[in-house]
Amino acid sequence: MALAKETVLGVLKGEVGGVVPASFWRHFADNEFTDAFQKPAVIQKNLNGHRDYLQAVDVDFVKTMLDGYFPYPFRGVKDPKQAADLAKLQPLTDDDPWISQQADLARQQRALAGDKPVFVTIFSPMYLFKWALIQHYVEPLKLADHRFADLYHQDPQLVLHVLKVIGQDLGKVAAAVMKTGIDGIYYSTQSVQDDRLDNPHFFSTVMEPVDQLVQERINAVSDLNILHICGFAGAYNHLDWFKDYPLQVINWASKTDGYSLAAGQKLFGGRPVLGGLDNSTKGVLYSGNKEQIQTAVQQLLDAAGTNGVILGADCTVPRDINYDHLRWAIEAAHQFNRY
Repeated sequence: MALAKETVLGVLKGEVGGVVPASFWRHFADNEFTDAFQKPAVIQKNLNGHRDYLQAVDVDFVKTMLDGYFPYPFRGVKDPKQAADLAKLQPLTDDDPWISQQADLARQQRALAGDKPVFVTIFSPMYLFKWALIQHYVEPLKLADHRFADLYHQDPQLVLHVLKVIGQDLGKVAAAVMKTGIDGIYYSTQSVQDDRLDNPHFFSTVMEPVDQLVQERINAVSDLNILHICGFAGAYNHLDWFKDYPLQVINWASKTDGYSLAAGQKLFGGRPVLGGLDNSTKGVLYSGNKEQIQTAVQQLLDAAGTNGVILGADCTVPRDINYDHLRWAIEAAHQFNRY
């Protein structure tokens, strides 16, 4: 049985200790980069997937999926891979369909979640920009990072301008989705996976200011939000570079980035932390049996404690994961007693 909403929110706010909520999430579209404006059926698939998943797995809070709205619309731009075209980018209006339809999706996901806390995903400007530079599931994911780095070296001021425009638009998204009755925002960001830009100078002068712009907008409309420093598919982030990001709950790839939950909680000044389990097909959550999964959870919580700790995965779990594995992990978190 899921924990009471008030208890879960109390842990996320750092006000309740001694109990460990748990949640996991997955994609429901076959291709999460499907554009809802080109293939609107993806929205119903998204909603049906959430409905069926929440009936099958009794998570303590719901982190919803944005399948259908991963592609940013780049108004005024025909080809975002071309710098000359990017210069024509126009900000979105408050009633742009890309914003209003995300709010509609959030409202329907909120209804499906019942009494559980709900957090809606917003991806960083860096993510939305670089994702527009490849054909997904055809070209390798890291090619997007390489093409982004190429554009930045070609015209750094233009790229920074584009990131700021996207960031301002994401502030409008945050304001719109928070009007739907959800409990907060799950903000996903990631360092550029290219050696040319994976350095403190680029982070401090470009990435961090842009991320901070969005997070300030998020915090202005919601007082409880989750920062996801994404290590999907083995992406590496210098976790200590993110320590001044101002969101309230922190989630990262603990194995890839080299920080346990306890070490990460210390790095982020004692803020509540979320995660701990490898989300990949190589991890115990995907491949282990009940005893192995529950032992892994017990060992994780023995080390991390139960104050401001929420059990989850490094990132999205695979589509074909056995739901029993998630139930076993949640059961172990709920039953854990450090003493």
